[in-house]
Amino acid sequence: MPMFGDEISQYTWANKPSVAPSGQIICVTDIGENGALFRGNGTSWVRMHTVRYYDLPAAVSLTGTTTETTLATLTVKGGLMGAKGKLKVYPLFGCTNNANNKTFYIKAGGVSFSAILSTTNSVSVQYACIIRNTNSESSQVSFASGNPYSVGNSSGAITTASVNTAADFTLAVSAQLANIATGDTFTLHGLFVEIV
Repeated sequence: MPMFGDEISQYTWANKPSVAPSGQIICVTDIGENGALFRGNGTSWVRMHTVRYYDLPAAVSLTGTTTETTLATLTVKGGLMGAKGKLKVYPLFGCTNNANNKTFYIKAGGVSFSAILSTTNSVSVQYACIIRNTNSESSQVSFASGNPYSVGNSSGAITTASVNTAADFTLAVSAQLANIATGDTFTLHGLFVEIV
């Protein structure tokens, strides 16, 4: 039995109708794991549910360089977040257990929203970075960069940015080692991205 009837038309993100009649529902087949439903509000198409946008297919490791190196990159389709949307990024990484610094970055549109420094006894880290549009597709806030916790308090200031999410933008995950002489390694074991 199909998920929806004939009254719900299917489109790709690029060929969806530019007119979004109020109440009309469409399925966008190239968004999310099995497509995503959108409802017209009279002026634009609005997501009806959370979209699992990306899932890292295999672990990626960094070793042998002190240069910041991109481990994963993806394009977020312009307009998908909406004016009040959130981009949730959930990484899981591991690194060599020693006193050498290892830094993990999450960047959207070239802006660093998270820079986590991993040092002694930080062998594995999992956290969430939530990038929030603030009633505008070109204004964002996020928890204090450098804090590996997605909830709680921080002495750091809220990260602010002006990435134009109405246009396609790049989400990049990178890492940097401070010392390669001791064989330091950084591995991105998992990464998934949701849009809510």
